[in-house]
Amino acid sequence: MIRYHYHTSRKDIPRLGSSKGDPLCHVYSDLSREELEDWGRRRGLEPAWIHDSTLPHFDAFGPRLEWCGPGVTRSELREHIRAWRARR
Repeated sequence: MIRYHYHTSRKDIPRLGSSKGDPLCHVYSDLSREELEDWGRRRGLEPAWIHDSTLPHFDAFGPRLEWCGPGVTRSELREHIRAWRARR
């Protein structure tokens, strides 16, 4: 399932047009990277834009926040990260 975790930018990111304090959303799948890639493709996002650090995700900001649904809590996010690591 595609999940959404909302947070705010910790710094200015001029190349993205994002400023410190702007709302952002990590969009990720709790099932597979393929599901996340499919979600992105349907919205014109490239798989290469996925951040693979802790949990593969797209960063949504600005008008793209409209693509995002209800958010998960921080504890739910941590649970999904643990599950993702366990599957690797």
